[in-house]
Amino acid sequence: MTTLQFADTPDTRHQVQIRTDAVYVDGVPVQVRKSSTGGFVATLGGRTERLRAVARGDTIYVQLRGRAVKINKVDPTRAAASGAAGGAGASHAPMPGVVVSLLASLGQQVQKGDALLVIESMKLQMTISAGIGGEVVELPLAAGQTFQRNDMLVRLQPAGETA
Repeated sequence: MTTLQFADTPDTRHQVQIRTDAVYVDGVPVQVRKSSTGGFVATLGGRTERLRAVARGDTIYVQLRGRAVKINKVDPTRAAASGAAGGAGASHAPMPGVVVSLLASLGQQVQKGDALLVIESMKLQMTISAGIGGEVVELPLAAGQTFQRNDMLVRLQPAGETA
C-alpha cells in the first residue's frame, strides 16, 4: 500500500491510499483506469472525471477540471528532515519550467494560501501559494523566465519577524 497526501484548500488535507484492489481518497474507494487518450478516468459515486497525471520522484501532479493538485508521497522517515531544509517561507520549484505570471510583488503582505505565482512544467500549470502568512521578500524570477528543479521561486518573511 502506498500513502499520499494532497490539499485542495490551504486548511484541508486529504489522504490517498493506493491498494491492489482500488484507490481510496479519505477512505472512499475511487475507480481509476487509464484512458485511450493517455490520461486517466476516475469514477466516484457514478460520476466520471477525466484527469491527467505526471509523476516526478515522490510527487504526482494531477490536473482535474482545470486545476492542478500536487500529491506527495508520505514517507515518515523523511518527513521530519525535510521541514528544516528550505525554511518555512521558501517555495522551491518541483521540476524545471517557466513562470507564467506573477500574482504577488516584493514587499506585499500575504496570508497563508494566497496565490503568489503561476508556473508551467511539462504543459501543466500550477499556482504556487503562500505556505505561511508574511511579506514577500524575494521573488527572483519574472514572467517568461525559466527555472530548474529546486530553484527558489519565492521567499516570504513570516509575519512578525525581521530580516
